Amino acid sequence: MTTITRARTGCWTCRARRVKCDETHPICRRCARRNSPCGYGIRLVWHEESLARGVCHGRAGVWSKRVDSSRVREKNNPRQGTDSNDRETRQLKEAKCQSRTWMFLNTTMKDLEIHFDGGRMRCKSAMAQRRCESLNSGITTIPHDGRSNFDPILMSFFEQTICSSSTLVDNSLYNPYRYLILPMALESQGLYHATLAIAANTLKLSDTKYSLPALEHHSRALGHLRALLSHESWGEKELDEMLGLVLMLCWFDISDNSRSSWVTHLNGFQDLSRTRQERPGRSIHSQELASFFDRYFAFHLVLARTAFKVNETEFQSITLANNSLETPDTIDPYMGFSHSLLLLINQVAELAWKPIDGIKNMRFTDILPLRRRLEGLEQVLPSECEDPNTECAAIAEANRLGALLLLHEICSNKSSAAVNPVNCHSTESEEKSQYVKLILNLILEKKGNMMRTAVLPLWPLFLAGCCAFGEEERVIVMQLFEDLEGIHRFGNVAPAIEVIKMVWRQKDLSVQDERKREKARPIEQNTGHQNEARFTWEHAMTILGGWKLSLT
Repeated sequence: MTTITRARTGCWTCRARRVKCDETHPICRRCARRNSPCGYGIRLVWHEESLARGVCHGRAGVWSKRVDSSRVREKNNPRQGTDSNDRETRQLKEAKCQSRTWMFLNTTMKDLEIHFDGGRMRCKSAMAQRRCESLNSGITTIPHDGRSNFDPILMSFFEQTICSSSTLVDNSLYNPYRYLILPMALESQGLYHATLAIAANTLKLSDTKYSLPALEHHSRALGHLRALLSHESWGEKELDEMLGLVLMLCWFDISDNSRSSWVTHLNGFQDLSRTRQERPGRSIHSQELASFFDRYFAFHLVLARTAFKVNETEFQSITLANNSLETPDTIDPYMGFSHSLLLLINQVAELAWKPIDGIKNMRFTDILPLRRRLEGLEQVLPSECEDPNTECAAIAEANRLGALLLLHEICSNKSSAAVNPVNCHSTESEEKSQYVKLILNLILEKKGNMMRTAVLPLWPLFLAGCCAFGEEERVIVMQLFEDLEGIHRFGNVAPAIEVIKMVWRQKDLSVQDERKREKARPIEQNTGHQNEARFTWEHAMTILGGWKLSLT
């Protein structure tokens, strides 16, 4: 009796076609004649994938060409065989539904190369490629002496949609974009183009025909800013106009896939603010602008420090002032949480960016007061928001939970293991997982109301996504981000998703390959080179090409 054997070392193309492979390397003869792709690499097949497909996993099944007795019965009695086939098909479908689980099989050979290269190899994102492809030498601009036909539409969209949703309370006290920036845009040519550029940049997320007007208005706003900066001296009006221009250009870059140039605008914004503070005798309108400018700068700077390394020599201490708020614990409708919480988040960020020696010598007594203040912080609703069940309270609470999650992430880092009083990594992981679930459940509960405003809890959602370990939590994070992306209003959502996916890939690879860390540790000690990234998401942004993600 001839024994039928089945080779398992042939190329993948021949095995898929179920033909004999001569196993010639690097390309077998059959694939060479057919000009087909040929490869002998390793392919990983997970047990859940085999269950979902309803096939045997590995060597669990026996391959045979013997005629099954059931097939003989089906041949003799076709009707009975059909009924049994239908019954088996239904049972197989039910088994698939019961055994089906969410899987993130998004690791490619490029991810493996990045992982084993230690982060030195940088991959070019698809968004960056699309951005480069969309810019070509054939672009034609609108006449400089006239206005585009899109201008009325863009201005109406900015006033009716962007301004109305930019804060949680739309009135003269809490909406600076409508009552401070918009009147200036009707008087300043530069601010006028910056305003339309932001409107067009937002609309292009759902309609690409606004891409060209966005570039045109952005270019003209930049030209107007250069002309103002070239003056030898500035008055109060010119300084306010330049600060408003830099603020709007920073906003434009954040909404344009969070381009890293927004950090440059933020740095210039601080330099102009410092010059402006040296000029006495400001008007009431100018003082109201100064209060908003200070809050804008502090808000973006603090959250930036929780995402990536910020040059401390360029940015000075933050200042907060808003006469419309009753107490520091009152929720600022522009930021979505109180000034007290912003200062506490800044203290948490300072812990993360301490020198390595300082982190190792840090004691738990240095962390405990900060943790107690975050846990005991009660943020007060503004007088205009009397209902505690509104999205205002939920957004503020989500940010408070995000600050606690960030603190636990810093303390659970291996470089700061001495911070943990019980030296128990599992306890820290359980607490982090608890905060992740609290944040996700809170956002899911108030998702409908939160989607109506631009003051989204993007920062805590991003932290929860990066710290999520379970598949169910990751699925919820992706669903929430898909809902945000489906609104077509926020240009920094797409890069945030890419960073989170890269964090997940690197975490999954690190769990499977602890040898890489052991091999790199003596090399870093001998060369004195250490990874400057303090967060997993900062390392992911470095891999993606040095991104500077804004989570505002």
